[in-house]
Amino acid sequence: MTDDLRVTVLSPYPFHMVDQARQLYKNGVLERMVTAVPRSRVGLPSEKVSTRMRWSGLRRIVGRAVPSADPWLSRQVVRDFDRWAESKLGAPSVVNGLSGFATETLSRTSARGAVVFCDRGSWHMLEQKRVLDEEAERINAARVHFDPFMVERELREYELADRILVPSEPARQSFIRRGIDPGRVMKVPYGVDISEFSPPTGERTPASIVSVGTVGLRKGHQHLVDAFRSLKTRGATLTLVGAIDPGWQERLGLDDDGIRATGPVNRTRVVEELQRASVFVLASLEEGLALVQAQAMACGLPVIATEATGVRELVTDGVEGIVVPAPPDAETLAEAMDYMLSDPARAQEMGAAARRRVESFGGWDRYGSQLVAAFRSSMQQRS
Repeated sequence: MTDDLRVTVLSPYPFHMVDQARQLYKNGVLERMVTAVPRSRVGLPSEKVSTRMRWSGLRRIVGRAVPSADPWLSRQVVRDFDRWAESKLGAPSVVNGLSGFATETLSRTSARGAVVFCDRGSWHMLEQKRVLDEEAERINAARVHFDPFMVERELREYELADRILVPSEPARQSFIRRGIDPGRVMKVPYGVDISEFSPPTGERTPASIVSVGTVGLRKGHQHLVDAFRSLKTRGATLTLVGAIDPGWQERLGLDDDGIRATGPVNRTRVVEELQRASVFVLASLEEGLALVQAQAMACGLPVIATEATGVRELVTDGVEGIVVPAPPDAETLAEAMDYMLSDPARAQEMGAAARRRVESFGGWDRYGSQLVAAFRSSMQQRS
């Protein structure tokens, strides 16, 4: 039965899905990756990749269906990808589709006898929306946009899938809270590239805090910035790496001394910022398993993160970093940051432990082996 495992990965854009396809290929079970990512970026033999190059400029719309874009165009791109993908699957025994982008493909493929997975990188969409809506109301901010079209597709895929794949226990519990059978929700934590993300060769900037991710409501920057401004540690700096949601530059007052916002940056710059800093903080209200946490650890940084980020898949509280409750509050975050910054030697020791921890994962290999095991066990249960 295990020799019959042939997995097709369906995702219009990269995230963890390209790493997933590479691992399945390494394990000899990849049927094909169907994507809108250029073949050169996927890094697999051409016969293993089906892609539409003409969509490369629209991939941001495909991935996010942003409210500022034409809703009709966003929805058409998603529908068209789903229709096109179904014709490019090859002959898989398992199809794993990124949530929201494979509704019709999963439906028809399941009817033909394949095992179908829905790969969800975050919480159950309705749980995600609930948490973000509650926070927006609490601080009188604009709600995060959830296109009803994408919500409907996600919920349908949760029903269709034999299994739902998530990267952390908080994500898994979010599905269980919504009444999904726990046996249908499988947890496989992501890996990290420990060669590209590595400790610096030079000195770090003292008392330098860094956070990576789109600046806005979901990442909890309202809590992080308030906490930073109440620090007892003198001379500390905060760098926010990533795009800034509309209105949040002004809302957070990011022109203040001590706070630096980079705006969108490339991967090389992310590595540089992680290597420059002395502490990494992620104050998110919800996450599947933020890849940047493992990347920060690979760069030798101690991590401060909320329970909702899936951080416990990576960090033992007090060893590689500090875990704080979710949603966070400014006082608790400030105490954790002051604790790290007040003793640089202790922070350095935690950072070294963080690097050792991610090294023990073997890069993405652990993720690959657990993923293959999940697909095989689901095939065996179907038979």
